[in-house]
Amino acid sequence: MPTLGYLTILMIWGAGSTVLLVLSLLLTNPLAIGPVGVTIWFVLLLGCLSALVTLALYGVKTFLHVHDGAAVSRLRYSWRQGLLIGGWATGVLALGSLHQFNIRDAILLGLLLAIVEVYVRFRWP
Repeated sequence: MPTLGYLTILMIWGAGSTVLLVLSLLLTNPLAIGPVGVTIWFVLLLGCLSALVTLALYGVKTFLHVHDGAAVSRLRYSWRQGLLIGGWATGVLALGSLHQFNIRDAILLGLLLAIVEVYVRFRWP
């Protein structure tokens, strides 16, 4: 599939999950949807944040001509970084909703994110 196809899928997924998240915030509450619904909500949040951050990073990298060789490599790096940032934000919000969150947890999750990024950066060409 060409890069434009992947970008279109990311745009549709980001817009669709954003609409579902906003509707769930307006029409329901955590008690009404239960534990499974809350889990699905956080999975939607992960998908939404990952897609939107990926599209933003891809746009910035395209504008700044980073990874100038091919659009596929630019999208691959943006997708990985979007998943990492979206996962970090979702993890912080999930821990906060469970009342199991303090600033050290956010710092540790951020360090884990940095370690994974450095490791993958040195392992991939």
